[in-house]
Amino acid sequence: MSCPIELTTARLVLRRWREDDVSALAAILTHPDVSRWLGDSSADDVTMTIARYEHSWDTLGYGRFAVEDRATGAFLGRAGLMRQDAWQATPEKEEVGWAIDPARWGEGLATEAASAALEDSFERIGLRRIVSFALPQNVASTRVMEKCGMTMMGTALWAGRPHVWYAVDTPAGHRPILPQGS
Repeated sequence: MSCPIELTTARLVLRRWREDDVSALAAILTHPDVSRWLGDSSADDVTMTIARYEHSWDTLGYGRFAVEDRATGAFLGRAGLMRQDAWQATPEKEEVGWAIDPARWGEGLATEAASAALEDSFERIGLRRIVSFALPQNVASTRVMEKCGMTMMGTALWAGRPHVWYAVDTPAGHRPILPQGS
């Protein structure tokens, strides 16, 4: 299945995963300011998580990207789509999510990365609706969803906790970019 190796934005590179990303992502996901929203992680969890992201890329043609600073190459986090089969609130299972280094919060990087992933999802993959969810107290993430054009749809249980969920539909006139010969 064809999938991009990377997307670039004004400030970011979104790319597939490398072995040396494990410790950098683990440092972000185990940071107390991140784990309070996403749950506790260990280095072993992060290794399995990256393997799951890569499996998604290999089988579905999309997944979470590693996010780098375009100017410096510094690892900033992760963003992109994952199929969440356990999500029950909607028939759509594709969820856009992100986790950015807390030292870089407030710069709009999560919005920039999520917007690029959404655009790729609509244009290349041809998805019609994408969801995102967060704990209700995670105002920063709900703000990212709103900046990405998502609309709050309601509340639902996710991982045993109530979450607010947002959705965005394919913009009018968008058609997927299909590989040559399709």
